[in-house]
This record gives sequence, C-alpha cells and structure tokens, in this order.
Amino acid sequence: KKIMKGKTSKDKIIKKAKEEIISIIEEIEKNKEEIGKHLYKAYQKGRIIGECPECKGNLLIKYSDKTKSSFVGCSRFPECKIVYPLPKGARILKSKCEKCGLPLISYGRPRQRACLDPNCGKEKKDKIEVVGKCPRCGNDLVKRSGRYGEFIGCKGFPKCRFTASLEEVKEG
Repeated sequence: KKIMKGKTSKDKIIKKAKEEIISIIEEIEKNKEEIGKHLYKAYQKGRIIGECPECKGNLLIKYSDKTKSSFVGCSRFPECKIVYPLPKGARILKSKCEKCGLPLISYGRPRQRACLDPNCGKEKKDKIEVVGKCPRCGNDLVKRSGRYGEFIGCKGFPKCRFTASLEEVKEG
C-alpha cells in the first residue's frame, strides 16, 4: 500500500525484510544449542507411547539398523528387556487394550487393530486336546489353529498330513 501511495520504495521494503530475516537467523545461530535441546526433548516425548508393564519406564518407538524396522522397547534397556515388534506401516493408536492396558496398533491392508503385545489374549495351552485317532497312521488327532481358524490335524505332522475341519469330526 505504501509503495502504491508513493510513501516508500520497493527497494526499501526488500532491504527492511532482509534485515529482519538476518536478525532472526543471527538469533537462531546464537541460541542453537538451547533450541536443539528443546527440540530433542520434544522429539523424545513424542516417541513415548506408554508405560512399561514390567518396570514402569517409558515405552519408546525405536529403530533397528540391523533389521531395518521399527519396534517398541523400554527406555530402561538394558536393565529391562521388554520389546514388542511393530508390523511394517503400523500406527500406534491412542486407545488402550482392555486386557493389558498397552496401546492398540493399526496395521495391514485392510487395516486391522490389535494390542501392541502380540501375545496378549493368547493363553498358552498346556495340554493338547486329543479328539480321536488318525485314520491314516493311527496317531492321535489334535485340535490345532491356523490362519483360517481351528481344525483337526494329525499329531504325526509333518510325516502324516491328515487334516479335517471341526465340523467333519463332529458329524463323523
């Protein structure tokens, strides 16, 4: 507006802007160590995703150069060895797991939601449930679970590959 009204020139405006930018750069340069500390603290805080269930330290998103992938580990490593894998492309959600209180993750295509701890909700079966005898080799038939759900398989696997659906066993 001032240029249009003839109160100042374009060169004066540019000169003033350059002086202002140089002043800002000098101020940043003078305080770069302090600014760096604050940025690092903010970065570290952003990586904290929750509390370690073992030692109450912070769970952090970390990156492994060895495996070239991200994972979640405790900030008190090496004293605390808690580690959770992160699937490729996983996002940490704000919501928590109802069973263990760890954050939920969203991963895969289509997106799936799961607890950060891949073993959460999986009770270890101490006893194998025997449901009959294999018609091929005579070994025990046991209940197993696979990608398509539960099924019946021969205990002699991999030598004997007999399988049946749970429905087939119930009917027969």
